[in-house]
Amino acid sequence: MPIRIALVEDNPTLRKRFEDYFSLYQNLTHIASYASGEAALNGIKKLPPSRLPQIVLMDIELPGISGIETTLKLKEDFPDIDVMMLTVFEDQNKILQSIQAGASGYLLKDEPPDTIVAALEECLNGGAPISQSIARKVLGMLRIPEEHSAAAAAARKAEGDALNLSEREIELLNGLVQGETYTTLADKLFISPHTVRTHIRNIYAKLHVHSRAHAVRMAIEKKLV
Repeated sequence: MPIRIALVEDNPTLRKRFEDYFSLYQNLTHIASYASGEAALNGIKKLPPSRLPQIVLMDIELPGISGIETTLKLKEDFPDIDVMMLTVFEDQNKILQSIQAGASGYLLKDEPPDTIVAALEECLNGGAPISQSIARKVLGMLRIPEEHSAAAAAARKAEGDALNLSEREIELLNGLVQGETYTTLADKLFISPHTVRTHIRNIYAKLHVHSRAHAVRMAIEKKLV
C-alpha cells in the first residue's frame, strides 16, 4: 500500500517541486498540500479516515503559527499521524522543540528525493529518520562533560529506578532517542526484533506514553539518556 502523505510548505515554488517529486514514486500517495499551519489543521480535520495522511512533512517557518506549534496541535488531534520536519534549519533549539512537539523525524530540504522517500518508509516502520548533520547536533545536545558523567549517570539511574526501567530498557530508550530502528537495535543488542518490540511496549507502559515521539520527549526531559 502506498504511503499517504501531506505537505505543509508556504513557499509555492518549493511546494510544487516536492509535489513533482512525490508524483514520481509509486509507493507514495500525495493527499494534500497546505500553505500554512492553520490550513493544514483545518484541512486534515475535514478528511475522511480513509484519506488521512499517515505522515505529514512539515516546514518550521510558516506564516501564522509555526510548524512546531502546528505539529503539537496536530499530534493532539491525530496522535497516530507521524510528522517529519522538512526544513533548512539546524538550530538546536528548533530540533529539541520539534521532538518535544511530537515530531518523528527531522530532515533538511536539500536531501535528495530518494533519501526523503526512504525516510518516509523508515518513519512508517517505526524509525525516526534524521539527517546526518542533524543527528550530530542531537548527539551534541546529549553529551555531558566528562567530569559530570558519573553524577549524571547516577542521576539517570535514580530516575530510571523511580520509573522501574531496567538497564536494558534504558539502553533501548537511548537507541530510540538516537533514531535507531527496531531492526538495528535488535542487531546491535543481539536480540530479536520481537523482543525489541516487547521491551518498547513495556517502556511505553512505564512512561505512560503511546508513541515513540512522546517516549523520546520524556527521555530528554527527565534526562534518562
